[in-house]
Amino acid sequence: MRTRMFTVCIGIAFLSMSLGGCSFNASASFNTKSVLEGKDVIRVKAAQPEAPPEPPPPVKFRKAKVVGRKIVITEKVMFDTAKASIKSESEGLLNDVASVIKEHKEIKKIRIEGHTDSDGKDKYNKKLSQNRADSVKDFLVNVGIDAGMLEAVGYGEEKPIASNDTNEGKEKNRRVEFNILDDGK
Repeated sequence: MRTRMFTVCIGIAFLSMSLGGCSFNASASFNTKSVLEGKDVIRVKAAQPEAPPEPPPPVKFRKAKVVGRKIVITEKVMFDTAKASIKSESEGLLNDVASVIKEHKEIKKIRIEGHTDSDGKDKYNKKLSQNRADSVKDFLVNVGIDAGMLEAVGYGEEKPIASNDTNEGKEKNRRVEFNILDDGK
């Protein structure tokens, strides 16, 4: 009788090992009375397979990062045409800018610069760019950035980065920049 019980236990152990990399936990219980009467009765409980681990949250693509003495953005801050109101599609971008500022405690002062192309009158462009820089500052303050560390300046068409003779150049000149004035160094 002991031989049969030993053979059955070895068989279960062999079966468990032969399943290779499979995760299989088994526990066998023997009805001692049945084994003694010559009946091989084995009850095997298979462990429930473990649930797969939760996948990690997707890596969020950052739209802003510190590069040298600037916070560089991968998209343009979008405004309503000829207005200073920020379009909702730019809120994620500005939230990323705020996150970068909060993560970099060494940053003490940032200048938000508004720029335009050369279309329109100089005075109008200067005022529009100032209003847009102020709108960006207000947004950042509303999401928790200290107003004292932000300065908003509208340059209008004074500092082009491309030619205003082409549509592509004008598009590049209409921009908002974040320059770090004091990085604590």
